Amino acid sequence: MPRRDLPPLRALTAFEAAARLGSFRLAAGELGITRSAVSHQVKSLEQRLGVQLFRRDARRAELTQTGQSYYPAVRDAFDQIEAQTRALRPPAADNELTVQVYVTVALKWLIPRLHDFERRFPDMKVRLSTSYFDWDFDEKNVDAGFILARNKSPEHYYRTLFRSMLTPVCAPELLRGPNALKTPEDLRKHKLLYVYTAEEDWTTWLEAAGVKGIKLSDRLAFDSYILAQEAAIEGRGIAMTIGPFATEEIKLGRLVQPFPLRVPSRHNWLFACNAEHRMKTKIKRFEDWLVKQIAADPSLDAYREKGK
Repeated sequence: MPRRDLPPLRALTAFEAAARLGSFRLAAGELGITRSAVSHQVKSLEQRLGVQLFRRDARRAELTQTGQSYYPAVRDAFDQIEAQTRALRPPAADNELTVQVYVTVALKWLIPRLHDFERRFPDMKVRLSTSYFDWDFDEKNVDAGFILARNKSPEHYYRTLFRSMLTPVCAPELLRGPNALKTPEDLRKHKLLYVYTAEEDWTTWLEAAGVKGIKLSDRLAFDSYILAQEAAIEGRGIAMTIGPFATEEIKLGRLVQPFPLRVPSRHNWLFACNAEHRMKTKIKRFEDWLVKQIAADPSLDAYREKGK
């Protein structure tokens, strides 16, 4: 039989991560390699295929039309391998915990704190599952979730962690110049970056701000808040945040909040698990630890329920 004509796995892995995250820098962080290594692997894949997969400029890499056509096949292949690998594994031991968490929350809040959980419970093994487009708890594949749930199930246990507050953020340069953001009405002069599974975020905020008649463009939408936030950092428009997940970028001066208005969204941040499993040691450990981490985080003060 002829040998399979497959690109190197490392090149495919770099391409899949960069395409999924929309950033060579974020892909490098996920894969534990340098940004230049990701770029090199993608370049080698392009040379092997004889096509350009990413459109590069000084600040960002975007999929070309060819890349957009190629990515779903690579993503689906990786998803199938991951699913079958998970199915082959024996049932998780009581010290192995898989947590469903959105990539924005994982990168911007949870991962920097997990070292404390590891220190407190050195026998525990934590896996983060971030490949979710759906909002609700996926009990078939994870033990617990740090999520926004739109449709709650009576079979699940939920604990409110903090409120989800909508706040626009943008690059500092958008506060200057002839089209400077001074009032919410000035948003008409700029592109509103949004997550295509949560278009109502902007609608909710604009309504609270008293701004009418602004429609979202269908030319550029994202599947995660962190990608919209990265685009905002690059000055491509104004993104919406749903929690304190731009705190570091604001401290570093990469992002600013152009308006003080914070608007509660319809969904709170929750801890979730199967109701029958909530007292399992590994799940209870993580829940209690997570609640304590949230209570100790001053950046969450504005997101707590009043009186708590």
